[in-house]
Amino acid sequence: MTLIEDLLDLHIPQSVKLSPSGQQVLWSTSFLFGHKKGEHKQSTLWLAETGKQHSARQLTTGERNEHDPQWSPDGQSIAFISDRGKQGESSAIYLMPASAPGEAFPLTPAEHERDIAKFEFSPDGKAIVFISADEKTEEKKKREKEKDDVQVWGQDWVFNHLRLLNVASKEVTVLESRDVHVTDFAFSDDGSKIAFTETKTSHIESAYQFGTTFCVLDLRTKELVKLSHFPQGIRGPLTWAGNHLYFLGPKAETIKSSSQMVFKLQTDSPEEKVQYETHAYGETNCAMHLLKAGGDVLVLVQDGMHDQIRILAGHTLFSKKQKIETWHAAFTRDSDEIVLAVAQSDTDHPCEIFTTTASGGALVQLSSHGKPLADRTFGSCRFLSCPSSDGEVTLECPFLTPSAAPTDPAGNPTTPLPTVVLIHGGPYSRHTEAFDGLYFMWTPLLLASGYAVLMVDYRGSSGRGDAWARYAYQGCGTHDYVDVIAQTHCAIANGWADKERLVVGGYSQGGFLSYLASVRNGTHGLGWRFAASIPGAGVSDSDSMCFTSDLGFWQAENCGGTPWSQRKGDTRNRVGSAVWEFGDAVKAGVEIPPMLMLHGEKDERVPIEQAAAMRRAMESAGLVFEYVTYPREGHLMEERRHIADMGERVKGWVERYIGPGVQ
Repeated sequence: MTLIEDLLDLHIPQSVKLSPSGQQVLWSTSFLFGHKKGEHKQSTLWLAETGKQHSARQLTTGERNEHDPQWSPDGQSIAFISDRGKQGESSAIYLMPASAPGEAFPLTPAEHERDIAKFEFSPDGKAIVFISADEKTEEKKKREKEKDDVQVWGQDWVFNHLRLLNVASKEVTVLESRDVHVTDFAFSDDGSKIAFTETKTSHIESAYQFGTTFCVLDLRTKELVKLSHFPQGIRGPLTWAGNHLYFLGPKAETIKSSSQMVFKLQTDSPEEKVQYETHAYGETNCAMHLLKAGGDVLVLVQDGMHDQIRILAGHTLFSKKQKIETWHAAFTRDSDEIVLAVAQSDTDHPCEIFTTTASGGALVQLSSHGKPLADRTFGSCRFLSCPSSDGEVTLECPFLTPSAAPTDPAGNPTTPLPTVVLIHGGPYSRHTEAFDGLYFMWTPLLLASGYAVLMVDYRGSSGRGDAWARYAYQGCGTHDYVDVIAQTHCAIANGWADKERLVVGGYSQGGFLSYLASVRNGTHGLGWRFAASIPGAGVSDSDSMCFTSDLGFWQAENCGGTPWSQRKGDTRNRVGSAVWEFGDAVKAGVEIPPMLMLHGEKDERVPIEQAAAMRRAMESAGLVFEYVTYPREGHLMEERRHIADMGERVKGWVERYIGPGVQ
């Protein structure tokens, strides 16, 4: 097997859950981005003893897609979602005793095909609440079979509803059947009420266009109260503690291009309509995930390059300059000690499950998912810091040095290295140290081939608060681009990157910036240029993205506005559109580098026409390019052979244009 195939065989931890006692850890794993190794997705459940090194054991065969495991409140049972009924097509909640894992039985009909979006035990363990859509009627199935399936916008929406499952009887009751789309829920402390969020329709843009409504349902009286409305989509999980609901949303409230912060909403207000309040984070850092542990609310925070777990109202429990992939926390029995379970990786080691305590106990590795690569080395990480070109901010990002490169005692390269500049998507995302620093295992693959990797972070990213995130608002293609150039130049000035051997690449928003770096190649006047570029699923024209992307309204927010609301002569949206700069670049003699374009044919987020436009431009100018499309694939690749092909092409393109890596 090739290295890329070995990398794609890695088990990636997800959905980690500590037992109620804190003595055991449960999690699922899947292949990278849940890709299919065969015809169907596969996911596996694992169990380990807290604080016991390498105690992980496999609970399920891994032949089915079994994920999102949950402990019953008494810790005696494990529930999970599985497609055992009909592989690749069904979705049901299964239950098995924790003392005899593997002996599972379905609680909901095993043959049901609608996805279960979320489920959770009631505090007493007697019920499970879950979200799913109604099954297709026989009439609808018949119409689809006969291809009598005309679709009219606004009709026949498939709504997710809130449902209550009696664990003992398996009886399912629909709690909310209105024509609204339920997106999240949370139990009150005593389990007598459920708060939930809903959007107007099930279309992905609905929350961004029409906002999110908060409701509370009394399970005893069946009384439904609409609490409040937030003007944007929110991040979860929705968390109920005491008399307040907590959720994550953009600090700017009315625009998506803003930092994520914690909001709170009072649940027992005498007012008929309750107003949410800003509560914590989002000013100089970003809140990314909430968790209830005992009576406390914990929050995952991106603070610069650090990923941190904090008590919402208090101190930091865990902090590292490494990405936390998934995490959980619980109080130990008869103690105030908080046990933490985190999934992390570093440049040289794939992601594993660790446990520690909030008081500073040892970090103990429970899993050995990276064991098949134990005889390989990849590289090390240091963080580059430099001022932005306009002097307004300080930029920071990881620089990864391949293991084969000579370094000084501080770990810095002693000679300039052939370097691939990889740009993250989003734009509201950010790099810190991780094994798979971008997507699709490009980073470890390039490091193992002897190339350094500069993981640039630009204004508009997450981790540095609202002012930083707001640079993306009607500004894509401006500060983000010059930040890529500034960090690349700093790596050259440090003596880490070889200015004669540079490649730029990225995916999604990173593909967008790779297109821009290509048509602006060398125009910064700093004495260097990129020898090749690798735009993956990138945007080349903002106006057409507004028309065709499933999140076109968000694209309009980033580029300058919706084309249909602008005057005929308004060209603001062209500022960050590479195809509109292409002609002038060719006339000015810009050395547009050889370009490897990678795109899924069924991409709804960044439709394939974005790559086709640049392919036509390159072809018309007689420039070197390779245009590679992947049938059946959406924005993120799912088929193993496609991901492997993409990795090998990336490595081959880099070697072709900047030569072999360090040996």
